Amino acid sequence: MRRTDSILKALDIDTDRYPVLSVVGGGGKTSLIFRIMEELTAVGKKVLITTTTHMAYEPDRPFAEDGDMISIKQNLEECGYTIAASLDREKRKIGALSEEKLKEIKVLADVMLIEADGAKRYPLKVPASWEPVIWGQTDLVIAVAGMDAAGKPIQEVCHRPENVADFLGKEAEEKVAEEDIVRVVLSTEALKKCVYGREYRVLLNKADIPGKSQAAESIADRLEEQGIHAAWGSLREKEYYICGKSETERKRAAQMPSKRVKLALIMLAAGNSRRFGSNKLMYEVDGVPMYQRTLRMLQKAAERIPDSRIVVVTQPQYSEIIDVVKETGAEVLFNPKPERGIASSMQIGLEIAKDADACLFTVSDQPWLTAETIIALYDAFQSENKGMACTVWGEKTGNPCIFSKKYYRKLMEITGDKGGKQIIKRYPEDVTYLKISDEREQQDVDVPL
Repeated sequence: MRRTDSILKALDIDTDRYPVLSVVGGGGKTSLIFRIMEELTAVGKKVLITTTTHMAYEPDRPFAEDGDMISIKQNLEECGYTIAASLDREKRKIGALSEEKLKEIKVLADVMLIEADGAKRYPLKVPASWEPVIWGQTDLVIAVAGMDAAGKPIQEVCHRPENVADFLGKEAEEKVAEEDIVRVVLSTEALKKCVYGREYRVLLNKADIPGKSQAAESIADRLEEQGIHAAWGSLREKEYYICGKSETERKRAAQMPSKRVKLALIMLAAGNSRRFGSNKLMYEVDGVPMYQRTLRMLQKAAERIPDSRIVVVTQPQYSEIIDVVKETGAEVLFNPKPERGIASSMQIGLEIAKDADACLFTVSDQPWLTAETIIALYDAFQSENKGMACTVWGEKTGNPCIFSKKYYRKLMEITGDKGGKQIIKRYPEDVTYLKISDEREQQDVDVPL
């Protein structure tokens, strides 16, 4: 255990590498943002503070209403930092700027700090379906959890207690345990939601409360064992503690490789579309051929997944698909006998990608699949350290699916049109299930809309 009075050191934040930080979770987010700002401006960094949700308006601080460029430049010059946001004077709240405005003002400062979540000052939360709002250009996400939640009833210390109770499988009257805080911090359905492939840090705040320091250290140790860097302490006292383990020791304890999982994204586009009546891959949805919609989502996902590659398995006569795929830089493989079923296309893709640590398979006729879901599935697969992953809506599992190397041999043995689902059903205890929020993402288009 090591002590420091620097929040940047405690959270291991290098703003030269990660200049856009989003803060999520329980109460203390605004205080954390201003602590980070103070340390950065002390060393000459120009800092821009904003929100993608809401923050309290503090009239004594430098403020650029609606992201006014002149005000931002003046405040940065005079104060070293500024808040830039919309303003509701009646409610004394500031709010989000547009995507275009965020891009415009980002270049004016060295570092951008974003409050991306709300908790009404409660120490713990599980986000609703629309939360958090993490800007796409975010480099690093910091989750805040208050140690004052430990040992108290969910209904007293949690924002939207019904969400937390449902997530933990408890009654709202039951108390929050250390294990509950660990689960909330680690889960891609809770504080790690929408982190995807970004760097992730955790602050266990209010550990200065009598009796909470030891619990905070225990939680931090367990997070470090999962490869998550955590610090605990007090924003009020400006005193923080971190585990004494080095990064190498943390990864070894978690039995993690020194780099992220090497992933092959395999798109299956070799079907004959017998039920559809024509080549449905060319069928346009919102003006875009279905296969192109899927390909674009894979490209967006691959941009955020290190060491990933895209492989497309199609038929040799689908010349337009072949040309478009090649233009993207993805690899093209041919299935000369697609009538053998989807398993044959999976195996052709797997054969060339067998050096990857894992393969993600997706079909080309799910036009409403999003890049965010692909990334979230990968993130959940990696963080939960299981052999497979798939999406789930209610009781229905679906594509995309991820299989680790340990299942490659079994994939090469299957036949027909059921694909890898039969393996998922055979080993349910080794599957990470990602709940999706829109049923349409799993929907196949088998007949013209």
